Amino acid sequence: MSADPFDTAALRAGVLAAWRGSPTRFREDANAESDLALLGYADRLLVELAQNAADAAQRAGVPGHLRVTVEGRELRAANTGAS
Repeated sequence: MSADPFDTAALRAGVLAAWRGSPTRFREDANAESDLALLGYADRLLVELAQNAADAAQRAGVPGHLRVTVEGRELRAANTGAS
């Protein structure tokens, strides 16, 4: 298996070149990332946890189970997927 199966080095190089060529593009991308981090998944937390658990179970080749509990002020999630 290749150490870089998704060719991320080339993708990274392309993005960095685009940012060097256009400071405006860099600022736009940074703003988009900030918006995603602050707002993007705000209403999808449980959906994302369930999807991550399903993906992990599929990778591990096991039936998927997700347990979500609230302990005090903490939301805890556990699944039977890949470690």
